[in-house]
Amino acid sequence: MKFIQMTIFMCLGLFISSCQTNGKPEPLITTNGVVFTPKDFYPKFSWETVPTYMMFADNDRLLKGSEVKKISAETGFICIEKNHGLSTLGDAVLGLKHEGQVFKKEQEGTVVLGYLNGALTYPFTRYTKMLTPEKIEQYPEMKAYLVKDPKTGELARTRGLYGYNVLNPATRKWWSDSAADMVRVSGADGIFIDQMHGFSWLHPSEKRSEVVDGVADMMAQLKAKIGPNKILLANNGAHIEKVFAVSDAFMFEHYKRKVTHSKEQLLRDWALMEKIADAGKICIYRFGASPDKGSPLAEVKNKSTKHDEFAALSKKQIELYLSFYLIGAQPYSYFQWNWGWNLSTGPLEHYPELHKPLGKPLAKYKRTYADKWEFTREFEHASVWVDTDKYEAKITWK
Repeated sequence: MKFIQMTIFMCLGLFISSCQTNGKPEPLITTNGVVFTPKDFYPKFSWETVPTYMMFADNDRLLKGSEVKKISAETGFICIEKNHGLSTLGDAVLGLKHEGQVFKKEQEGTVVLGYLNGALTYPFTRYTKMLTPEKIEQYPEMKAYLVKDPKTGELARTRGLYGYNVLNPATRKWWSDSAADMVRVSGADGIFIDQMHGFSWLHPSEKRSEVVDGVADMMAQLKAKIGPNKILLANNGAHIEKVFAVSDAFMFEHYKRKVTHSKEQLLRDWALMEKIADAGKICIYRFGASPDKGSPLAEVKNKSTKHDEFAALSKKQIELYLSFYLIGAQPYSYFQWNWGWNLSTGPLEHYPELHKPLGKPLAKYKRTYADKWEFTREFEHASVWVDTDKYEAKITWK
């Protein structure tokens, strides 16, 4: 096997040298030896520094010019989050449209995505503003779009929000029509869809497979409606085969340490990152600073209120989580680092690690011992070591 891998990399090296000699751009190669050919509507990608993605919102105001410049200097791939523009323009769709135009004016080629939840009825858009306990009685025909609590028979609520009933074909059509219209009206380059679970636990166990099919059908309808040249980004959906087939990009959100980035899950992530890249799709590997159990920060609900403390923790922990990303990074894998989803929870911070020369990966990661959880990987300008059992890491910048 090692001989075969060495042969593949030698052949790829000759191929790359040929491309450089002929003046063509160096091709992007996955760790399985697949040439990655990006689609015309994809964002730009480079190994020069850590490829980054940002996602943010401010409910109270639009972005300042200095903030647009700062974010544009960091990345050309962004998503305008949930409620941005709601207070100032009255609709998150208009907030997306406004900021998208601003970012594209600041930096040509910036790829801007909108946000819509695939499970919860956040009332921030023109399509969902009536789906609240205060307004739903005025729209009785829309109650059929919402999932019921099997114990009470009443509309189920999570964190005060209703959930979509993905088993209803009318729900799937209305939802996908709305999401596609958001892309059309805003002029966005695509859309980020959050939460792929379909509230499966609120349906009978014998219906669980139908829930998965319902979510996949929603995504398939949406992709067909936005068209082949717009990005459909599915959050935590890469493991669902029918969602994988119709989506262009996937996020690994990593919202809870013991569940989403245990040592076993990280290993599965890296395999999925290979699969995504081999299929010519985009990956976003997102982490946030994680306070230790018992720390006062671990009890904070609104992380914007403890900006300085979280900013300091974020700068302390970035080496570890960046290492998790670098071990598995593939062509068109982007790193996202924030401790929340507001403008004030990370996007405006400066992290020197994200500006240091990185260079392309020289090979796939290596596991130091079969029975240990230590991994290493070499880049042109960085050496990465991580122990995913002990949560320790070191990046040596060359």
